[in-house]
Amino acid sequence: NHVTGRLKVAPEHTSDEVLKMMRKPSFQLFKKFNQFFDKINKSNNLNQQLIPYFISSHPGSQTEHMAELAVQTRELDFKLEQVQDFTPTPMTVATVIYYSGYHPYTMEKIFTPKDKETKLSQRLFFFWYKSENRRSIENKLMSIGRKDLISKLFKR
Repeated sequence: NHVTGRLKVAPEHTSDEVLKMMRKPSFQLFKKFNQFFDKINKSNNLNQQLIPYFISSHPGSQTEHMAELAVQTRELDFKLEQVQDFTPTPMTVATVIYYSGYHPYTMEKIFTPKDKETKLSQRLFFFWYKSENRRSIENKLMSIGRKDLISKLFKR
């Protein structure tokens, strides 16, 4: 009764490792919500959409995490629209990690994408479904040793 046709939600990532850096729950919770949403749609003969929002280049996010995000969102039949590169925000743990390179609670060194090439490479995985991105994505997957994800991402 309260959804106008598109419900926007923010799982932000699919990697539990990255979600932990974001201080967010497991992606499994979003999957359960998606199933519940689909069930309500079917039982009420509705055609409403769930629009997920995701972030690339967050502290802790590796290329492999983004590749897996692409595969998981593809399996859920999402073609992402609502996406953003990480932007440091004052007073957050993620911003401390971004600027220092260390998690302030554990003092663990955390990889953080900062250079233009890495950020663009991560963002590319959001748009796996665009034909002009396929070759770059395949090359990136081969370079990180994840050729196995090519068939999952580009299955016919």
